[in-house]
Amino acid sequence: MRPAQPQPDHAGRRSIRWGLAIGVSLATFATASVAFASFSSPATSGGGNLTTKRIFPGVRSAWPWDIRDQSGGVSEANASDPLSFTDAVVQTTGNWSNAFSTTRFDDFDYSAGRAAGIPVTSATFSFTFAPSQSTANAFFYVEVRRASTNALLGTHGSSGTPSACTTGGAQLAATVDVSAEVTTTDIANDLRIRVYADSTKSKAITIELATVSVTTPYSTATIFATRWDDESTGAPAVTLWPLVAADGTAYTSASAFLVTFSPTHYIKFTPNEAIPAGSTITSAQVQFGYKSATAGNTACWYFEVYNGATLIGTHGSSTTPVSCNSTSASVTTTVAVPEINSVAAANGAVLKVYMDDSGLGKASIDLVQLDVNYSLT
Repeated sequence: MRPAQPQPDHAGRRSIRWGLAIGVSLATFATASVAFASFSSPATSGGGNLTTKRIFPGVRSAWPWDIRDQSGGVSEANASDPLSFTDAVVQTTGNWSNAFSTTRFDDFDYSAGRAAGIPVTSATFSFTFAPSQSTANAFFYVEVRRASTNALLGTHGSSGTPSACTTGGAQLAATVDVSAEVTTTDIANDLRIRVYADSTKSKAITIELATVSVTTPYSTATIFATRWDDESTGAPAVTLWPLVAADGTAYTSASAFLVTFSPTHYIKFTPNEAIPAGSTITSAQVQFGYKSATAGNTACWYFEVYNGATLIGTHGSSTTPVSCNSTSASVTTTVAVPEINSVAAANGAVLKVYMDDSGLGKASIDLVQLDVNYSLT
């Protein structure tokens, strides 16, 4: 999942909608722009001290693409993003033409959240795909673009010389080096990969993986798509990952929650955090946007914070929830999580959310966000 963490098994997962990553509202945090030097003015001195930093103090956010849903109380259903993990769970595009076309492509827009202004030493697009028919062949090449402007940064392959081909319906794990275009974290935070494909049978292709690995002098992170626009047929078909913005695009729990809290009814979210080793963490918070999926019901929640499998903090309880929402609009609650005070705790964070519903309804969740204020000297 993350290069700094073991990747969990994602078998048996189902496909869910995506949500678009946007800017973060962090009213309770002191934020700062990324730079390579900072000034401090101690109370005991009228002068200023210059402190060289590799990453200036600032809030960076992470969201979960790994979801384990036990809202039904029996077993955890893997509801993770289909395109973010190699796990035999795929997404199927529309039907492509049997020749490349500039009007037929798939766009993948990737999450922000990395400290800005940091040089990128290498970047790789990983694309695992196969023809949907066992007798078909499939081919692709890519363009690297800015997500905000759609500006073209570079092209890898062409209609005459594809980046990779797979024949006989076989799945192929291909990689494309995009280091020439993704030179800073500013670009990585505003990245679009456009994939042009064709199929000899004018059929769909299946996509197992579409991620980007970004390496800086301080860390390596795998970034996942927040928006997938499948224009294989020539018409847009946008799918949004739902947990990265309070924008009305929501994840609906697999089952209804009980009218009272139960230790066996929960959803686990694993944020895609990748803070560099040696960083100093000054504060952290969780933002959670939710409502009942059934109009007129009241939904309540509390949660536990884990570092991997180790419980490190609890916020609220079955008798005193963090908050409740009886409205038909999603409400976002922000909770400080001081137990996330180390790189290990941040990168290993798992949020286990317990919920109830006054009318035995499902939960609608449109934001799960971990904000960490850190610096690297």
